Amino acid sequence: MSHSPDLNDVSGPLGEEQIQALLHGLRQELEADSYVPGSIVRVEIPVNAINPLAWLHGQRNQTHYYWANRDGDFEMAGIGEADVLVPDGQASGAGLFTLMRRRLSLVWPALRYYGGFRFQESDLSSPHWNKFKAYRFIVPRIEILRRGDEVEMACNLRGGDTARVEEALQTIASDLRALQRPADTLETELPPLVDRVDLPDKKGWEQLVHRALDAIAGHELEKVVLARETEFHFDTDTTLDPIGLLRRLLRHTNNAYEFCFHPTANRAFLGASPERLFHRNNVYLQSEALAGTRPRGANDAADEALGNALLSSDKDLREHRFVVRTLREHFQRFCVATNHDPEPTLMRLRNCQHLHTYMEGILKQHDVDAALLEAFHPTPAVGGVPRAKALEWLAKNEPFDRGVYAAPVGWVGFDEAEFCVGIRSGLIEGNTLALYSGAGIVPGSVASEEWDEIENKMSNFLEALHDEPH
Repeated sequence: MSHSPDLNDVSGPLGEEQIQALLHGLRQELEADSYVPGSIVRVEIPVNAINPLAWLHGQRNQTHYYWANRDGDFEMAGIGEADVLVPDGQASGAGLFTLMRRRLSLVWPALRYYGGFRFQESDLSSPHWNKFKAYRFIVPRIEILRRGDEVEMACNLRGGDTARVEEALQTIASDLRALQRPADTLETELPPLVDRVDLPDKKGWEQLVHRALDAIAGHELEKVVLARETEFHFDTDTTLDPIGLLRRLLRHTNNAYEFCFHPTANRAFLGASPERLFHRNNVYLQSEALAGTRPRGANDAADEALGNALLSSDKDLREHRFVVRTLREHFQRFCVATNHDPEPTLMRLRNCQHLHTYMEGILKQHDVDAALLEAFHPTPAVGGVPRAKALEWLAKNEPFDRGVYAAPVGWVGFDEAEFCVGIRSGLIEGNTLALYSGAGIVPGSVASEEWDEIENKMSNFLEALHDEPH
């Protein structure tokens, strides 16, 4: 492993000596006897404290990637792409994870592929999602990492033939020379909002909910989760600023996985999801059921009353039990030992509260991420019951393509992986922001109440759109 000097301050453009030290460290890794051809080499250097997201916001004309875990003790802000895995010419399913781990290293626990999958293949030719493949995972070229109170810079390079390595080193050098200072403000005001379009609209939503309830009454389904696409069009000829919008969003968010994937200049997928799909660390597995919703109260007494109403709601408890039952079946299948909360508790977010049941277990084997994803996604909290029939029903009846919304979004390391459910999310495409959120439909659901629930779930995004720059 190479040992490069401490860069200390990366709050502005780097000096040439610092850049050469980083490049030298990567060359040393490539020339080491332990290097495996085709794998990714990495140099990590401790730096002075810096806000990763503000740093990322300062880097212009780049692809941007951001991930922060729900516990708040890990952040990754990355630019560029050292490696990209997409379905074309690549393995799928179990082969995808095998390929990733061949290129990762136990030496670098924070070296990870970040990305996600589509919710499901659809016959709809949505203009929003037609450029998105079944999955896409990347390793950034340059990262700012915060682990607890420690901050580091990392550079990544995938080895190959000599010419490609030299080209990659020159790209890294160019990126390092172009680094800018962190953006101190939330950026300029958003351009004027022209209009808002809901798909389906209120009338269409009522009809959709009634069709779902008819399918449930006819025993075709037990539960189905309906989503809504809400488009906001802005008066501008330029693309909306995804990192600036994410910074606004996070001022109105708590207890969430935070992410932004900005692979091209004119589109980005971002969000703040409260829901973990699973976290696997070697053979230790964690997951949760998150279903059933109420808003937050205007004061402590009102908040407690709303929470107690949720904990005693027959309709919400039935919706929640679908998710718990399915999760328990998965844990019993994959694990030798399991444990879970005996009763639901409340997860309180800034704008709403949910029924929450935690689950953990010890896996029979550790190399099962592909199988876990196949089993866990989509949960009954975003799909329905029975799963296959619910997905088929949604493909026929939901009037838009979900794309990456409600799909697995996260990262894969050498012997660890974590995915959230990509809810409370939005897609930027040019001057348009499309927001996505959903509500579970079971017997007793009322269309107007489910509409209001979705509106409440989107409220952190809606508040962010009206933030003044700081």
